[in-house]
Amino acid sequence: MRTVDIDLGNSFIKWRAFGDEAIYQQSVESLADGWQCTWPDIARVRLASVANAEVTDALCAEIAARWQIRIERAYVAAGIGGGKPAYKDLSRLGVDRWLAMLACKQLVSGPVCVVSAGSALTADWLAEDGRHLGGFIAPGRSRMLRSLFADVANVLTSPDDLAPQTRLGVTTETCVAGGVGVLMSGFMNDVAKRHLEAPIFMYGGDSQAMLSLCAQEHKSRVRLLNNPVLDGLVIALP
Repeated sequence: MRTVDIDLGNSFIKWRAFGDEAIYQQSVESLADGWQCTWPDIARVRLASVANAEVTDALCAEIAARWQIRIERAYVAAGIGGGKPAYKDLSRLGVDRWLAMLACKQLVSGPVCVVSAGSALTADWLAEDGRHLGGFIAPGRSRMLRSLFADVANVLTSPDDLAPQTRLGVTTETCVAGGVGVLMSGFMNDVAKRHLEAPIFMYGGDSQAMLSLCAQEHKSRVRLLNNPVLDGLVIALP
């Protein structure tokens, strides 16, 4: 019988069977047609969700109907895994960020920086004793590109086809790609310059792009992870 861990975000739902390395993914938009998980022998489901209540409730209802089990949902709480959130209102801290911090803190004995490069760019710092020192949130690459492309006339290329770069553009598309690349580079390199003693753990669909924009002197501190949110679920809901 399988325990399944789920990371339900704003753009994608990702899941894996506990103990397995393979992570499966589908668009959150396609959840309207059902969750594309066909395993018949699910006995336990752990969930981290930052999706809206309608999407989260629909997924929970589908799982309850399919396997007659109740989802165990993770929330931000002080003390779990030795973590101490900086937020006074814990409901305002994304559970995905928190679980990723808990998972990354397990990998080092000192301070750590955790960067997510997905729909949003986020960076969070934990002190050696597990205190959350605070963080940053900014729009991710796809969100910035789509926002610009929605308002710029005569654009011929899909934003999904533009690789990040920091060269001067000679078309509207390459100017947009370069501008977004400069913003991403600025985010990454500002993060890298803070707390120079802290390793940087990074995950998300744009991790490789962010690493390519990182200054050479900081790259050795960066380690790419697959999905620490799912790893953090195991800590929060053992």
